[in-house]
Amino acid sequence: MKKKASATDRLFRLLETERTLSDFPAACRRLHVVPGELNESLLREVGISGEEIILRQRVE
Repeated sequence: MKKKASATDRLFRLLETERTLSDFPAACRRLHVVPGELNESLLREVGISGEEIILRQRVE
């Protein structure tokens, strides 16, 4: 049975392909997820917030 990708996995995949996202809520809209829930998952899984991830992507 195939495992469904988590929202955090989908976010990182989106960030690899879409470099023009304006902010974290925009990414959440593209993924059809609630920003607060995804942010909590990110903090729990990788220790960094969604906004920080988007800002770091812009710097790179």
